[in-house]
Amino acid sequence: MNFLNNTKKLINKLDNSNTHLLAIYLIFIFLIILVNFYFSYSYINKFSNIVDSQNNIILENLGFNFGQILANLQIGEGLKANYFGVDYYVSRMPLLPLTINFLYTHISENFYIILCIKNIFFFSLIFLLLSTFKKKNKNLFIIISLIIFLYNPNNLITSLSFNFEEGILNYLIIILFLSILSNLRFKFFIISLIISCIFFLKSSMIFLCTFLCLFFIFDGYKKNKYVFLPLIFLILSNLIWGTYSFKKTGFFAYGTNLASYNAFTLNHAYNSKFTSLYPSISPDVLTNEIEKKLPESIEKDEWKIDKFYFDESIRYLKSNPEDVFIGLLKKFQVVFFYIYKDSQFPDINGHLQKEIRLSNIPNKIFFIIYLILIFKNFYSKRDSKSLLFILSTCFYFFPYFVGFIYTRHCTAFYMLATFYLFNEYYDKKILSFLKKN
Repeated sequence: MNFLNNTKKLINKLDNSNTHLLAIYLIFIFLIILVNFYFSYSYINKFSNIVDSQNNIILENLGFNFGQILANLQIGEGLKANYFGVDYYVSRMPLLPLTINFLYTHISENFYIILCIKNIFFFSLIFLLLSTFKKKNKNLFIIISLIIFLYNPNNLITSLSFNFEEGILNYLIIILFLSILSNLRFKFFIISLIISCIFFLKSSMIFLCTFLCLFFIFDGYKKNKYVFLPLIFLILSNLIWGTYSFKKTGFFAYGTNLASYNAFTLNHAYNSKFTSLYPSISPDVLTNEIEKKLPESIEKDEWKIDKFYFDESIRYLKSNPEDVFIGLLKKFQVVFFYIYKDSQFPDINGHLQKEIRLSNIPNKIFFIIYLILIFKNFYSKRDSKSLLFILSTCFYFFPYFVGFIYTRHCTAFYMLATFYLFNEYYDKKILSFLKKN
């Protein structure tokens, strides 16, 4: 009873005043700075070659194939990388390297500062969107929501990072769905901008982006004349990227052919060794072997090489359907049940860390409950919101099941699922329980 009484007093103190809202924002910004500093310090200790003696970032040492692009951006060579002795101009989508390059060139070269600015910026957008929700005891709602986005170490580390797309994608997915759930004045313009950013960030998100644009039209064309904006923005984004690709390579990149390095990555999953390695060992250990598949006679063109590896994957799929199906089951395992560290590289003795990643446990529990709830809601209510979340989840994960998925790829929807559960029950269950005598 004392706990409930104290909780009620706290709720009453956390009214909806702007003074308290500003204090909450400043407290969480301070926490973000502290966590960001600790993460940056730990990252530099683990990957010391990422910075120089003054902690200035060494762009060419950035992993996940972005290092070459960033180094070439610095010398005016554009979004260029070299694979197989061929200059690639559309190997990756441009938002991540252009963002890092902008921060490095115009703001600071310091690793700590670049990360801090990125994370404070996106965190502030999330805070701003949460403050637009019309909730009873809004400040309490904001505090718990922020805790949901920050409490889980694996989710937080993935979001704080910047050497792979999830360091921005996690934020954009949360911001996108907060915008969808909110009552913003320029809602569809904001949603359109976010969808364009996601498009330019990661090519596999074309499925989710396209679905959302079409869903808004079919669901709301009679209610809001601006529902066509997201699709218009997506088409314009593809025209911009396709024109750039055509100018550089002679091929207009579009749809599922947005990046020329995707098929090479895909071929790691359509390989006789994949199911014996995945998910504990990263399929990237197969990279040298897969590179050797490329015949010397093939035309030195990034899209021709892309087609070769895509055809190789299709051939393996047709010849080994049982092995591919086993791989598919393992991908489901990663999303729903796998609690160990995944995507590891064995040490020099071939050993792995067979540690349980404790942060995986609540992620998967909340995600499974979320799926049960949205299907239950759709079955009982036939409401468009439940359908939106069901299909968004499917289209987000679809390209990962075609290729392969790590735990870090799931973190955006793990956080979204947890927030969805909280948001669904905040007014009806949580708030009434905390306030009851």
